[in-house]
Amino acid sequence: MYIYAVLFFLVACSHVTLGAKDCSTSATSETPGCLCLQEVVGGLKNPVAMLQPDDDAGRFFIVEQIGLIRVTDSSGRLLDQSFLNITSKVLTSDSPGDERGLLGAVLDPQFRQNGYFYVYYSTREGNGGGGHKSVLARLQASNDRNQADPGSERVVMEIAQPGDRNNGGQLLFGADGYLYVSVGDGGAGAHTAGNTSSLLGKILRINVTTADSGPPYNIPQDNPFVGQANARPEVFAYGFKNPWRCSVDKGDKEGVGRGRVFCGDVGNSSYEEISIISRGGNHGWPDREGHTCQDPSGCDDDHVPPIHVYSHDEGIAVIGGPVYRGCYIPSLRGKYLYADYTGKLFYLKEQQNGSWTNAALCVGDNSVCKTSSQQSWGAANYFILGFGQDVSGETYLLTTLNPSASQPLGKVFKIVDPKSPVSVAPALQLSALLLLITLLFLKDFI
Repeated sequence: MYIYAVLFFLVACSHVTLGAKDCSTSATSETPGCLCLQEVVGGLKNPVAMLQPDDDAGRFFIVEQIGLIRVTDSSGRLLDQSFLNITSKVLTSDSPGDERGLLGAVLDPQFRQNGYFYVYYSTREGNGGGGHKSVLARLQASNDRNQADPGSERVVMEIAQPGDRNNGGQLLFGADGYLYVSVGDGGAGAHTAGNTSSLLGKILRINVTTADSGPPYNIPQDNPFVGQANARPEVFAYGFKNPWRCSVDKGDKEGVGRGRVFCGDVGNSSYEEISIISRGGNHGWPDREGHTCQDPSGCDDDHVPPIHVYSHDEGIAVIGGPVYRGCYIPSLRGKYLYADYTGKLFYLKEQQNGSWTNAALCVGDNSVCKTSSQQSWGAANYFILGFGQDVSGETYLLTTLNPSASQPLGKVFKIVDPKSPVSVAPALQLSALLLLITLLFLKDFI
């Protein structure tokens, strides 16, 4: 009887795990308790983005600033062969905090069928004052979907950069199917971000094509500056300093929130901002930093205010995250997660009046995180570089102990609930399940 009871329990657990996409993802009013971090993979060089194809393979693509996209298999093992290696053309350096490099990537919504993906990187060529440019390019996976074809690269857009910082780099496909590109102001001077004739300091929105000839992209006709003189039609929103990490809200099961674009805009000397991107909106920089006015002549009422601001007394650089729509941490559902570069974690909760309240996210110590798959944050000084999500909406932290693009000290952690029975790795559950099924069938022959 005992073996039947255990078998029933494991079948139930595996059903919960494998059926995660069917869970309710509506927002809750719960206050999150202390959570834990499960190490997924280490030995990375400044991981800045993490992608998971929706092809049932369970693998991840992890973007390293140095110019590599690495592959993990379904068990989290880092494969020796990279998915993409463009280190020969990517410009970065060993200097901690160098903001150039391979800064972003995104899979085409039809990646499973066409194998296309997009990257955003710094390269040595360029006529800007900074001596480099940012390149948005499309590539394609080879027949072996764990390896890209570097010869398939087609440049979509190039942006001359005036400096080595504030280069942005987030790539997202919105709910509307268009590609969103975050571009920092590059340190280009006082009014570049607020000037719609420049691509710097903007969120761009384009309709990429999969053709190998003709224009690599078209302009969506409802882009806000289409047809306006002295304005770039690619511009969707403006007034940003360095929108480093952004995300698209997947929405809850009723579709509430779906399609909202959140960005963490890294500040200058005083404040960090989180905004929901407004079509055609001026998000303030450089006239405003946070809620403070930098230029009284330019601080009018037309600026779109951020949903949250924090000062440099709390941190030094905001790392935008996702709205959590996963299944395994019910108390986080509907809350927006973000971090500071220095290792602090927070969340924002939306109120009925449309405002957002802020709270620190607790990472438990060893009294809370007691298993090998549930780690505390510990005393190590991790820098947070970004967030990742899997196809089920579970959330990951991209970190490093040393923010140098050549040092393999980066790790990816999954955020887990120590109270959840599904925090045990699904592979372990299924292995135990198969073992018990085998024993069950063999018991009559023993």
